[in-house]
Amino acid sequence: MSNKLSIDAVCRLIDALLPRGYPLIEEVASLLCVSPRTLQRLLQEEGVSYSEMIDRCRCRTACNSLEHTHIPIHDIATSLGYRDASSFTRAFRRWTGTAPRAYRNRSPATGYPR
Repeated sequence: MSNKLSIDAVCRLIDALLPRGYPLIEEVASLLCVSPRTLQRLLQEEGVSYSEMIDRCRCRTACNSLEHTHIPIHDIATSLGYRDASSFTRAFRRWTGTAPRAYRNRSPATGYPR
């Protein structure tokens, strides 16, 4: 990726936009001052698609929230742009192979019983 644009920068921007819903590539590209096609090309050079970037950012944020906070799962889902907790739960299972509640329960940082 170019010196001006990094995967981390794209992910930080996506993280900031997620609470409003699924951020469109056109919106992210515009905020990064590149065209959507240029953003796609830059991501492709890094071996990742735009939708994979969204999933990576959502997964990282979800895991962090489940491990280190007591925020209800529904609220985590909403903050990641999901309309309901069941959609978030299905996505989380796809990313990690486990349900959000089970993931939280095995994390010692949350203080929940194992």
